[in-house]
Amino acid sequence: MKTDYLISGAGASALSFLDVLLAETDATVVVVDRRDAPGGHWNDAYPFVRLHQSASFYGVNSRHLGAERGPHQDITDPKYELSTKSEILHYFHDLMENTYLPTGRVTYLRMSEHLGEGRVRHLLTGEITEIDVTQKIVEAGRWGDAGSIPATHTPSFEIAAGATCIPINDLPRYAPRHKAYTIIGAGKTGMDAAIWLLENGAHSDQITWVRPNDYWLLKRESILNHPARFDSTVNAFAKELEIAATVTDISQFCDQMEQSGTWHRIDTSVTPTRFHAAVCSSSEAAALAGIKNVIRKGHVTQVAQGGMTLVEGAVTVPQDTLFIDCSASAGVVMTGGFPPVFDGNTINLNLIRPFQPLFGAALIALLEAKVPDPEIRAACTHSVNFHDTPAEYIAQMLPAMMNQQAWSKVPVVKEWMERTRLQAMNHLMAGFDPGDQVKLELLGRFGPASKAAFKNIPNLLAAST
Repeated sequence: MKTDYLISGAGASALSFLDVLLAETDATVVVVDRRDAPGGHWNDAYPFVRLHQSASFYGVNSRHLGAERGPHQDITDPKYELSTKSEILHYFHDLMENTYLPTGRVTYLRMSEHLGEGRVRHLLTGEITEIDVTQKIVEAGRWGDAGSIPATHTPSFEIAAGATCIPINDLPRYAPRHKAYTIIGAGKTGMDAAIWLLENGAHSDQITWVRPNDYWLLKRESILNHPARFDSTVNAFAKELEIAATVTDISQFCDQMEQSGTWHRIDTSVTPTRFHAAVCSSSEAAALAGIKNVIRKGHVTQVAQGGMTLVEGAVTVPQDTLFIDCSASAGVVMTGGFPPVFDGNTINLNLIRPFQPLFGAALIALLEAKVPDPEIRAACTHSVNFHDTPAEYIAQMLPAMMNQQAWSKVPVVKEWMERTRLQAMNHLMAGFDPGDQVKLELLGRFGPASKAAFKNIPNLLAAST
């Protein structure tokens, strides 16, 4: 078999890359996927999971995801434009079956893994296929392979005989059999489990929540990607840069992000130490704050009927407690450095903008198709790591700003960014009146604030170590 490109993985980032490559070139592509359907981790996600970000700029460049916006939609609904698992899987499955494969330029090898150098092994038969890749191999699954997802995650704690401990995927099936619930994990998955229980009739007193850490959260209503919320959303992002440009330590940054209304927390009596950029509405945060039985004794080491052992002590729980393991972490801080995005005959789909891997994958495909200069490619693709703490997040602002600056200087990239649906700002700018002085002044804050933040961040990080 012969092909121009081999893409290892068929998750969201892989398909975002594929979508632009097909649109901008006449290349042939083989997609190699360990799963039996496209969509990557979405195939294994828990049934009630939703997008964390707006569907308006999630997915691939060529096709809208979710319902078209209408005048009667309640944009303040906590679930506004947060597509469900089933919607997302249908979207990716339909793209592969009815858009990409019919081009005749795409071959999809499901239930297969790429062993390297174009060698592909079928997971059921073990058969090896040698693929002659004439252009490049695209590594799309490195981050996914490094992380873990609830469905396949192995708990780091012991489960004693008689205790019922499940991944969040099984919550709808097991919840009716129990009257007490213990959520293990403080992140977005744990939040989703708690919200699901509350929305389905569980009382907050029935829930115990193990939270070894507390997290800063993005307040959803402050960053809504809708033109009706242009002023508040643009102000929030400009304010973040202005805060980063002026504060002298990390605690000041966090305090001012909260005061600005961009960040918030579940428990105002506890100062969070973590930040994964999880998005949560004020109403959801208030509901979560109603859960008072919060365990902060470190990580769990054992669960048993009637109790748990944690690093800092033991606690009792009702005998028939359902333990819900929400300790998997898909977002992983990569250690040991990154290979470059453009690495000889390999393209690594590293993150190049915080929180937006699909945007980055599409832009990398555009660079591959339209910008052959290796120095320009390198300037546009500084790798952005994931983050566990506010300090790590602030540090990743620097490569992101360097990329943003480089993109603005490449005409083909700048033009693409002004029209792609994957650029969140384009949806905020819908119907923009160039004579609107208030909005122009808001947009005018970005340039000076970005330059000042870029200068101050190294000092801010040095003062906080």
